[in-house]
Amino acid sequence: MEAEMNRKAKSEIPTDSDYLRGQGEAAKYARVSRRTISDWQAKRVIGFLKVSRKCVLFRKSEIDRALSRFEVAAV
Repeated sequence: MEAEMNRKAKSEIPTDSDYLRGQGEAAKYARVSRRTISDWQAKRVIGFLKVSRKCVLFRKSEIDRALSRFEVAAV
């Protein structure tokens, strides 16, 4: 149990970082589904850094920019 907690602590990126690790963190940040993040990746709506075969990083600023494209102005 203690080893599991240490593994989780090492894999987390600090909250003050501009990067989100993986589709799950990006989805939580944007408050959308993981499928939406996957679709945005495929359509190149958001940029991402593929660090390794299984590790993808997203910039918070890229996600904010993508969300602002869907903003509807008040009339």
